Amino acid sequence: MRVFISNKTNGEAGFNVIELAVVVMIAGIVTAMSVVMFGKGKARYQLTNKVQSISWQIERARSLAVKYNQTLTLGFTSQNSVFGLTCAGCTEPRSELAPLQIPADITLSSYPIITIRGNGTISSASGTIMISDAQGRQIPITLAHSGRTIVGDLSEGSSTH
Repeated sequence: MRVFISNKTNGEAGFNVIELAVVVMIAGIVTAMSVVMFGKGKARYQLTNKVQSISWQIERARSLAVKYNQTLTLGFTSQNSVFGLTCAGCTEPRSELAPLQIPADITLSSYPIITIRGNGTISSASGTIMISDAQGRQIPITLAHSGRTIVGDLSEGSSTH
C-alpha cells in the first residue's frame, strides 16, 4: 500500500497575480462609484438646505406679520441677490428678520414680491417659485394664499453630468 502526499508548490497555494489584479480592480470600481454617489448626494443636500432657508425666511416673515398685526412685504434687491423685508415702516419686524443672501449657485424661476397680511395670508404674483442649481436639479416652493409655504420634492434635471 502506497500513500501519496501532495506537496503544493509552484504557486498553487495562494493567489496568482491575475486574481489579485481583479480584486483590486473591483475594489477600485466600487470606491469610484461611491465617491460619485456621495458627491451627488451632497449636492442634493446642499440644494435642499438652500431652499429650506428661503422657505424659512417666508415663514418667519409671516410669523412677524401676525405678531405685529401688520402687512409686510418680502422682496429681492435689484440684483436679486438678497431676499428680505422691503416694507416701509416695518422697523420692528425688520430688526427681527435679517435679509437672506441668495447663494450665487442657484437660480429662481421668479423673484416675486410677497405680501403677507397681519392675519397671515399671503399674496404673490407667482404662486410657485422653482429653485434650480447648475446641474439641473429643482425644488419648488409653493405659496398658498392661506399662508402655508410648501417645499416640494427634489427633481433631477436632464443634465448629463
